[in-house]
Amino acid sequence: MKFRSAAIGVLAAAVPFSAPVFAHHSQAMFDATQEILIEGTVHRYDWKNPHIYLIVDTIGPDGKRALIEGEGLAITQALVDGLRPDAFEPGMRVVMRANPNRGGWGKQVRILDVTTEDGEIHPFYAANKRTLELKPAESIASKWAPSRQAVYAAFSAMANWPLKAEALAIKEQAPIDGLCYVEPVPFLAILDEMRSIEVHDDRVLLHFDNSGDHVYRTVYLNAEHPADLEPSLHGHSVGWWEGDTLVIDTIGYEANLAGLGGDVPGSDQKRTVERLSLSEDRVRLRYEITIEDPVYLERPVTLAQQWDHRPDLEFSPPSEACDDEVAARWRDHVPEELRK
Repeated sequence: MKFRSAAIGVLAAAVPFSAPVFAHHSQAMFDATQEILIEGTVHRYDWKNPHIYLIVDTIGPDGKRALIEGEGLAITQALVDGLRPDAFEPGMRVVMRANPNRGGWGKQVRILDVTTEDGEIHPFYAANKRTLELKPAESIASKWAPSRQAVYAAFSAMANWPLKAEALAIKEQAPIDGLCYVEPVPFLAILDEMRSIEVHDDRVLLHFDNSGDHVYRTVYLNAEHPADLEPSLHGHSVGWWEGDTLVIDTIGYEANLAGLGGDVPGSDQKRTVERLSLSEDRVRLRYEITIEDPVYLERPVTLAQQWDHRPDLEFSPPSEACDDEVAARWRDHVPEELRK
């Protein structure tokens, strides 16, 4: 199974960089308190997972020509927010708004958005300010995706979870490797990436487009967890209907260094209960998850989020799967004092 880098840099907009970062791919090298404008022409536009890169040919503070590499989110997140693979071409004049690198000029920056000569603002880490016209869904069986704003809100809630000392100690030592990996819920469920739901008589199938890799969860309806359950990354899920609300109970998670999201560990005693229901206007799905983990949480926690109805989105082709070389591309730009 190919693991992914979770493009967790979106957390940087939700919590200060001085706080422990939620990812193996740290965003700590970027100064979120500062913004710079880089004017120039597009040198290259790399439409890759788990991070998109835009390289701009510009003139630096020293008056010399420089190629500045800017990092964006995963393709799967960018598409949800409205960025497209044909947005930029070599030679196109642009203004890149970015957070600078703490290592100084010339190193990789974190792109907030890019403005082209026609005045269009293309979102990267900054949320798309355009309002989507969402269409009602007939049922929960459709395609869905949280907005960037919904992700920021979820990360803010996660940053305040009551972690035990054992979890904090592991979190502080989390490696920054930048490689591809998959995380279970809650993190899997709250990222601004497309997911679909299929409802059958005896089961519900959840399909997540996870930075170009695909994650499948099966929820067995009106069933019981087996007694001889073998622990796994996504556990074993049973479900039932409470009116129009689907309730999912999952146990059998394996211990995982990112089991509670990012670099927060989860134990093999973790249990989750998820509830999915349509909003009154049927254009959003309310997602709620309650997590118990007596090893790493002081008490159970609950997180709620809204998923937009997005039948316009499609799943990533195999050619856009997470690439470890692309995931690790940022490493050369990490200042020495931030390396672990």
